[in-house]
This record gives sequence, structure tokens and C-alpha cells, in this order.
Amino acid sequence: MVFGIGKRKQDNYDLIILMNDSEIRTIPVENEDEEAVTGAGMVLPKADAEVRYFPAGGRAYVYGYKGNYLADSENIARLEKSVVLRNLFDYGNTARTANIQFYIMIVALLITVFLLRH
Repeated sequence: MVFGIGKRKQDNYDLIILMNDSEIRTIPVENEDEEAVTGAGMVLPKADAEVRYFPAGGRAYVYGYKGNYLADSENIARLEKSVVLRNLFDYGNTARTANIQFYIMIVALLITVFLLRH
């Protein structure tokens, strides 16, 4: 009896490799979308990466950086999280504002119809 036929282990072999003049860091990719990769609290744009493929499978997103690139990437991640949270809690206020505008429009329509009938 053979175990595991037809089942394939799903592992993420994608890495982010950060290089500068004095160090090289490897970070596993936590999340990926069409525009960016995320790892260790940083959002890094794919457009800045040089993509390499491992023979055994997986990708390496290689970034050469200088200066404040990593700090800026961490700030972008924090900003995205903040915007998402703000929009979650702002939903009710937006709905009320839209309702008030809707009611004003209905009242204006009723007044117009009333004035045109007389």
C-alpha cells in the first residue's frame, strides 16, 4: 500500500532576499498579490524586485536597497493596515451621509412635482 499518492504537500518556497553593501537578509514570503509581496511586516513592490526561480520550485524576489528603503516599506505596510481599519469603522458614517443626501433628493423631487401640478 502506497501512502500519499495524488497528494502533494503545499509549501511556500518563495523568499524575499534583501541585499545592501554590508548584509544579505532572507525573509519568507507571507502574502503575495499582483503588485507586492509581504514578509516580516514589510510590503515590497514586485516592480522593484529581480525574480529568480529555484530549481526545486519557488521564487526569490531579490531587492538591492540603500538607505531608508526598508523603513519606507514598513511604513507603507502600517499605512495600508491603518487605511483598512479606518474604512471598516467609517462605513456607518458614510451610510448615514448617503441616506441624508437621498432624503434631501426625495424631498426636492416631491416639491418639484407638487409645484408642477399646480
